[in-house]
This record gives sequence, structure tokens and C-alpha cells, in this order.
Amino acid sequence: MSKMDFAQFCTPRTGHQIGSRRKRLRLVLWVSWSVCSWPLLSISPTWAAQGDRAVTNRTPAKKTFRIVLDPGHGGTDQGTVFQKDGIRLAEKDVTLALAQEAARQLRNKGFEVELTRITDHEIPLNARTAVANRIKADLFISIHMNSHSGGESLEAQGIESFILNNATDATSKRLAHFENAGMSTQAAGANGAPPSEVGLILKDLTLDGNLSESKRLACALQYHLVSVTQPLPELHLKGSLASAGLGRYKPLPQRNRGVKQALFYVLLGADMPSVLVEAGFLTHPTDRAMVTSPHGQRAIGAAIVRAIEQFKRDQNTPSALAELSRCKVH
Repeated sequence: MSKMDFAQFCTPRTGHQIGSRRKRLRLVLWVSWSVCSWPLLSISPTWAAQGDRAVTNRTPAKKTFRIVLDPGHGGTDQGTVFQKDGIRLAEKDVTLALAQEAARQLRNKGFEVELTRITDHEIPLNARTAVANRIKADLFISIHMNSHSGGESLEAQGIESFILNNATDATSKRLAHFENAGMSTQAAGANGAPPSEVGLILKDLTLDGNLSESKRLACALQYHLVSVTQPLPELHLKGSLASAGLGRYKPLPQRNRGVKQALFYVLLGADMPSVLVEAGFLTHPTDRAMVTSPHGQRAIGAAIVRAIEQFKRDQNTPSALAELSRCKVH
């Protein structure tokens, strides 16, 4: 096409324009309503020299936010086990159910999620974080259940979240010792040996870089998990309380056990912010009902989603610093 006349006519009040060009052209046409009483056809030429190609404005694709959820224990490593009146609950089964529900909800929100296990089988502790490192995950969350050493108890209950560091209290040290116990029965390291003191020191550089973000993630998880689990609807307590002989017991709000630090080997190899969550006590009837009922599992999954959304939204913003200043680690 060497020449084209184009025009736009309107009412006498607005006049008209006519023009022509003698170069190769591309046309952009659209129909719009103006002050005229009929549609106007507008022709907007874009001039290009011969041999030019159309330029496409490319917006860089957003990086998919990847999360690895780690259902604690598995296989012969059952974790804590609760048994009473014919009821038997193994930590490995509860953590898998919670992780699967959280993964389902996260995927519905557009997150990319991978589980370290999707069946009941044993995985070395170091292999769990290796999954996260291999896919360059943005977050690693290990899900566990707590228990009272004396069995069924109304005293020990609630949620606590851990970041990797040397434990500062005896209770955290005992818990870390229990969760790390599987090291002796697993191929704990790539060479078959548990992490050495030298290995722990070498990880300090990575730990320093991730510690503040791990703390921020732990605080978000703790806040949202505690928020959705207090108080538990009475509807979902009746069966569990009755079976425990606690028909007259009125559940208190879920205790916020806080954000703590401990030397959990499962967090040691992570190259990204990582947190271990103890989602409740299998030995407490309220906690047990929460983590085993469909309602409770959905609520916990939703809390994990909200915590991750908050973490991602506030990343590298003044809000992140404010969160860190408010969050206390015991």
C-alpha cells in the first residue's frame, strides 16, 4: 500500500480532518462514540521503514512463589503416638493430613507447592530440606505435633513455632532431642553421618542470612494459627471430650506458646527461610479434635495460607521491619 487517504467527520461544530501519507504503514482502527450522534471510525497510522518488525512489549513474567511443606516423620518413624480407649493416633498421619490440606488451599491461591512426602514412608531429615533446595523454594515449613510426656493432659496444649538456633530453654531442648531422634535410624547426611559440629559452623553464614526472615515467617504462622484455633467450635469437641471422660470440661482458648528457637536438624540444611510448627498436642482433647476433624484441618490450612500471603506481601517493605520489632522469640 503506497497511499491512503483517511478522514474523520463529525458535526459541523467539530469540523473534520483529512490527511495522507506515502510510506509503508500499519493501521490501528477503533470505533468510538464522541459528540457525534453516530460511531466514528478513527485510523491511526504507525509508520515503519521497510524490513521493520512489530515490537512487542514484554512484561517480565512474575516468579512463581514456591513452598515446600514437610509432613513430619513417616514410615517406621511414627513420631508421637496417642493411644486411649481403642483410639490410636500417630503424629506421622496427622502431619500428612494437615500438610495435604494446606497444600490444596495454597495451590488454589496460585502458589507452587511440593510436599516432601505424599505417602507414609520414611525420609531422612537432610533429604527434606534437599527437596526445597533443589527446586529453589522460597519457604520451607515442617509440620509436627506435640505431646505431653505423661499422656492425656489438660495442662499442656497450644501451638508453638520454631526457628533454627541454639535452644534457650530446657523444654525446647527436650523437644528438639525428640524430633531429632530419627537421625540415628536414618541416613542422616549425604555421606551417611549426622551433621558434625564443623557442619553446623559452616551453616552459620546461611543461617545469618535467613534468620530474620525465618523469624518473620514464624511470627506470621504463630499469629494466624493461634487466631483460628481459639476457641474451637463446640460441635467438633463433643465426641473427643466424651471419649476422654471429660464431658464437663469446657475448653479454654488455645494457648499461644510463642515463637521459640531450637536446634532442629530438619531445618539445618535449608537455604531459605524455614520454620518448624508444632500444631498442637495430641495428648490434649481440644488440640486433638482440632487437628483430626475436617473443620479443624481446613482452618489450620487457611491459617497457613494467610501467614504465607502476609509474609510475601510484606517482603522488603517497612511492614516487615515492624513485624520483626513486634515479634518476640523466646
